Amino acid sequence: MSGERPAVSVVMAVCNPDPVYLREAVDSVLRQTFSDFELLIVEDPSPASAKEILDDIRDPRLVLCRNATPLGLAESLNAGIARSRAPLIARLDADDVCVPERLEKQVAFLRAHPEIDVYGSRITVIDAAGRPFARRLLPLQHDDIAAALRRYNCISHPSVMMRKEPVERAGGYVPMPAEDYDLWSRMLLAGSRFENSAEDLVLYRLHPGASKFTVIRAAIRACIEIKVRHLSGRFTARDRLRLLAERTLLLLPQPIVLWLFTRLQYKR
Repeated sequence: MSGERPAVSVVMAVCNPDPVYLREAVDSVLRQTFSDFELLIVEDPSPASAKEILDDIRDPRLVLCRNATPLGLAESLNAGIARSRAPLIARLDADDVCVPERLEKQVAFLRAHPEIDVYGSRITVIDAAGRPFARRLLPLQHDDIAAALRRYNCISHPSVMMRKEPVERAGGYVPMPAEDYDLWSRMLLAGSRFENSAEDLVLYRLHPGASKFTVIRAAIRACIEIKVRHLSGRFTARDRLRLLAERTLLLLPQPIVLWLFTRLQYKR
């Protein structure tokens, strides 16, 4: 890679990746209409090697970093951000897909709106075969996002582009389920401003092996803890009612928890 700083660092943490999904995710970044970026893939040691899956790619923008020991998602993301050379950090997971104009549109928005630190988007939900079957209709403006964050995580992590400096100033990611929700809450309290695009800039894959499914109870518990720790001083009656509903949800059998969670999250 050249010594000149790119405009964007796309950071992806990988562990035991699915070869088809990882290749689709990486190709969707490398084929962006905006080309001034680096793609940093931070890999935990695992049976499936990202290096082997991507070995035939000869694009200097692709940088593979393999952790000496397993770090987990949060610390791998922190390592990627620490290594990044750009002032803007874009996130993507190893089983999701960017639309071709994603980076171009997000860079243009953040250049035009220096007051916004985190810019996400609404998302199209796809199945294992890549077929769209739902959307996630997130709030768009900062005030609506700030209010919604007291109840649920209304920023789609794989869709965000964010300014590196305020992320580092807030302390980066903390290892825990819902590490992104925890970061957004801390950044909100520190004065950061958020916005979501009304366009779906990411195809968000739900499949049986997705971590979105396998850690559902831990994620709900973590979200409750995050809200109580960071945002309880701003709670309204509606926010407290949501908290009670989530605590009740944890008493239900796992299949019901998963069904209710997906029904609430995604509009079919």
